[in-house]
Parts: sequence; C-alpha cells; structure tokens
Amino acid sequence: MIKLVLSVVAFALIVISGIVLHGLSAFELPERAQQTLSFSLGYTHLEGTLLLPDNAQNPPVVLLVHGDGAQDRWSDGGYLPLVNALVAQGIGVFSWDKPGVAASSGEWLAQTLGDRADEAVAALHALRTRTELKGSRLGFLGFSQVVWVVPNASQRAAADFIVLIGPAINWREQGFYYLQQRLAAKGAEPSAIAAAIARERTAYSQRFTPQTVMQPCTSSCTRDDFERRNALSDARQDIAAQRVPVMVLMGAQDLNVSTTETLTVWSRLLPEATSRCLREVKDATHGLLRAKWFNYQLSEQWPRWTQWGFLAAGQSAYAPGALDAIAEWILVRRCW
Repeated sequence: MIKLVLSVVAFALIVISGIVLHGLSAFELPERAQQTLSFSLGYTHLEGTLLLPDNAQNPPVVLLVHGDGAQDRWSDGGYLPLVNALVAQGIGVFSWDKPGVAASSGEWLAQTLGDRADEAVAALHALRTRTELKGSRLGFLGFSQVVWVVPNASQRAAADFIVLIGPAINWREQGFYYLQQRLAAKGAEPSAIAAAIARERTAYSQRFTPQTVMQPCTSSCTRDDFERRNALSDARQDIAAQRVPVMVLMGAQDLNVSTTETLTVWSRLLPEATSRCLREVKDATHGLLRAKWFNYQLSEQWPRWTQWGFLAAGQSAYAPGALDAIAEWILVRRCW
C-alpha cells in the first residue's frame, strides 16, 4: 500500500513538473530566430528585436506597441507567451525598448501620444525596408493606452491591420472608471464612489485645460508632466477616420477600461466600409488573461502565488481562444 501511494505521489509530481516546465517554455525565445534591429526618430535611437517564424515566406509581422510605463521590448518577459504563440502560428513579431529604457535612448516621459504615434510610424517604415519582408503584411498590436497611438499611426504608415487589446476612449473618463473600480474593490458604498468621482471631475477640469497641457516641461519631464501633456487625449476622431482593418478585444472583467463604452464607441464611429472584429472576451482581464486568476488593475499588485501561476501557466494564462483569435485575424482576417 505504501509503495502504491508513493508511486501515485511520484507520478503526480512528474505531471505537475511537466506542466510547469511547459509553461516556462513559453518565456523562452529561440536564439536563432532573433534579429536585433534599430531605427531612429530625430535624435532618439531605438532598438528592438525581430522574430520571424521558421520556413515562412513573406510572413505577416506584428509590431508590438507598449501601453503605459517604462517597458523594455518584451515588457520584462510578460509579452513572451503571446509572442511565442504568434510565432508558432507563422506570424513575425517586432518589439522595441521604449525611449530611455534598456538599449533605447531618449525619455518616454517626455513624449506626447502624438510623439508615440510618430515612433510607431518610424518603426513600421524601418521594417518595410527589410528585404525579407518586402512581401509581408505589417500591422500593429497594442495594449490599453495605444488607442491614442495606433489608429493614428496605422493610417499614416499604411499598415495592413491593427489589433487593440483593452483600448480606452478618453483619457479622463478612463481615469474615472479606474477610480470607480478601485474604490469598489475596497468596499466603498456607491454614494461615496459617486461623490469621489464628482470631486475628481471638478479638480481635473481645473488642473488640465487646453493651456496647461500645452506647457513644456520645466526641466526633465516627470510622470506628472507626462499625464498633464496627454490629459485631454480622446480617440474618437481617429476611430472615425480609421480605414485599416481593425480588431478590438475587450476583457469582460476589465477593471481598467470600460468594455461597454469602448465597444459601443467603436461600433458607432468606425466607418462601415472598414473591416472590423469588435469582441468582448468572456471571463478575461484588461490584458485578456483569465480573470479567475489574474484580475488585478496592475501586475504590480499580483501576490507571489499569482506571479508563480503566470510563469507556470504560460499561454494557458490567457482566456480560452484569445490567442488563436488574434492569430486568425492577422492571418486570414477571420473574426472570432
């Protein structure tokens, strides 16, 4: 009996170890597939990595455009399960360090969202000069804040497609939604939440005016400067002008951005002739991870067990079908 129990335990440990190792493999990149590429925007030197799938002629290539924060090309490894899933489906990926991060010069806090759009355009133009990509379709994939970057850049750079994950609409309104969700998670009463948002609306209108957002940084730009200079951002004009095929995926349990508002605005304003896939992903977070395990407003809030769970899960950390849906849209423009 003891031998049987030990055998069962040993088998369980082997299975668990196999699952963990399988998850961890999603965070590894094949050395042979990596190419370091650089491009410039003004005096800023930007460096990133291009990954191409094996034995694929003229594969489509995704340019990853970061959301908020000081992110390197793979977002401290957080992008890698997504990246590996795309490459495995025959899709190339290019991502670069934000200005002032890792190998890139400059300072991302000094950027307006218009500057970030210029950067994305420069990146796509740099890829179009690559001989091995002459016949490839090139497009952007971005997260959250990129709604104020990618739609604009995609038109100017003549991108072939875009994928937006958890995009907001209006910078100010997104902040109020974020506050509402944060206070609700703390157990605040609806009346207290409404009062807090009302106070924040008044303070916001006084602090961020067309005049104050235009003021330059007094010395080196700070986080406050970055928020001030972008505080009146709104995506509606760029959505109404969108002609590039677009996929918008929103997590049904998004705690950062209103799924209802985003999908409603895109449905109403996107020109009828524009190919689109606008979807809510069931049981998914802001970044399309499984809400049951990973639904926090910031990854910095993840407890240790959640961090370990993400490493162990790898691509399985994403909501079922989400990664395949992205790949199908890029490859054959099939809407999930």
